[in-house]
Amino acid sequence: MTVLDDTPNGAREERAGRQMTSVAKALQLLDAFRKARADMSLSELARRADVPKSTAFRLLAELEQSGFVARNGTKYRLGLSCFELGARYSMCRPNGLRDTASHFLSHLHTATGLTAHLAVLDGPEILHVEKVQGPNNPVVLTMPGQRHPASCTALGKALLAFGDSEGVRTALDAGLPRFTPHSITDPRRFMSELKRIRESGVAYNRQELSRELVCVAAPIIVHGTIEAAVSVSGPTAGVRWDRTEMLVRRAAADISAARGRNTSSQI
Repeated sequence: MTVLDDTPNGAREERAGRQMTSVAKALQLLDAFRKARADMSLSELARRADVPKSTAFRLLAELEQSGFVARNGTKYRLGLSCFELGARYSMCRPNGLRDTASHFLSHLHTATGLTAHLAVLDGPEILHVEKVQGPNNPVVLTMPGQRHPASCTALGKALLAFGDSEGVRTALDAGLPRFTPHSITDPRRFMSELKRIRESGVAYNRQELSRELVCVAAPIIVHGTIEAAVSVSGPTAGVRWDRTEMLVRRAAADISAARGRNTSSQI
């Protein structure tokens, strides 16, 4: 038996608009966790997501029921469903970027005694994909899933230097932020820096994002296209950066070769 929907077109469109609005607000609530380092209250989530408190309460209850949000007393945190979904992203799957690079990142950390990072470019920012750090390393306040402006990180500059012109234009259009007196904020100087990186094959961040912290990065290039970058971060003093640069180059080359083999086998 066929059931005819005799709802006027305008009413159906209005109802669909309300449904989409609810989806958008639920996504805003999930997005509010992006920069959170602790559980958040209903009021804080509603404020960050810019939705009414009553709406936030209703949507959080639905998200909790589906496992995307979990409650801890009166506060909320992301649920295991978010982890499960994220783990199925292509770069997180077996033989994906993170899986392939993990062994080489661990070796790089062991060889240097410093913090090793893996990142990709997303618009004018880098997204940290993996991090390996020991208990005795200088504190580097990064974590997988965290973002930074590409222009003031060695990882970002390596990704931009070996990427296409559109990526560079996106970074310049977003502006070159100043985090420290060492940050490069002049576009002409920044373009000269990218040229130097293309010629040398490595990028440096010398206290441009954080004082007393240096980083050296190299690109991961697979079948002629840059896919990611690998880096090591450490203090300004007490590190042989010439030796560290050599080890970062080697790690990038090893990851590139391994990724090339993996992607070829999937074709």
